[in-house]
Amino acid sequence: MSDDLITVYIITYNRLNLLERALDSVLLQTYKKLEIIVVDDNSTDGTIEYLDTIQAVNSNVKVYSNEINRGACFSRNVAISNATGKFITGLDDDDYFLPDRIEVFYNNRHLLNEYALLYTDSIWKTKGGLSKAKINKFFPSEIGFKELLAFNFIGNQVFTKTDILQKILFDETMPAWQDLECWLNVLKNNYKATKIPNYTYVQDISHEHERISSSKLTKIEEACYRIIQKYNLSKKEICLLNNHFYSYGFHKGSFFQSSLMLIFSLKRTGFLIFLRNFKFFIKTGK
Repeated sequence: MSDDLITVYIITYNRLNLLERALDSVLLQTYKKLEIIVVDDNSTDGTIEYLDTIQAVNSNVKVYSNEINRGACFSRNVAISNATGKFITGLDDDDYFLPDRIEVFYNNRHLLNEYALLYTDSIWKTKGGLSKAKINKFFPSEIGFKELLAFNFIGNQVFTKTDILQKILFDETMPAWQDLECWLNVLKNNYKATKIPNYTYVQDISHEHERISSSKLTKIEEACYRIIQKYNLSKKEICLLNNHFYSYGFHKGSFFQSSLMLIFSLKRTGFLIFLRNFKFFIKTGK
């Protein structure tokens, strides 16, 4: 049987130098039967001219360009809706793949008979170099809706059957947490995701500000409220969702109550998230 076509989508906006690295990492994958969809969100830095040259020499690269800036979720949905691969995965334009990422996922495609989503942990690129989150190796491989409410184990990318994402799509009204909301939407009806224990995705945060701005915090709080309303979360579920704020150096509600709910609801996994939260709690004093 011949290999299946896999779609990789990249959304970009005024990040030409980073886009070149991201797209090169896809073109150099060891798995070759790829459809690469790039959606340019009305860049003004020469991105579209660069993409024209790439498309001219790579027949598997398809480029879509928004006439006005429409945002990441709109652009992702353009890519997903036009995907023709049996499987699909994404790449942020400021991140990059290691050469065997697609091959690793494809070799584990049989797991999609049992799970809705496959994911991996990320390698983090900071100003100090490359690193891996040490606590992640203790987290469970299989997660569901409840676990994802408390912590985004999946991160920003998944590997899945294309028709699953085409039915769900990204919520274009979300001001933040768009990835988290999409994965919650997939897993909401007792579906599960599972982790592939290979580090094949490099998430570059070396060019981002370490401190969160008040305007971004406002968007995160609004995103939290929208998830609560969209999924009609109970008080216990809201308590779990609020754990995401620790990653930004803040917490909502009682630290004691949140910690008890984590451990009561998620047992060992909840205790590990509590340890992570406690580190942030002590560090910020908030």
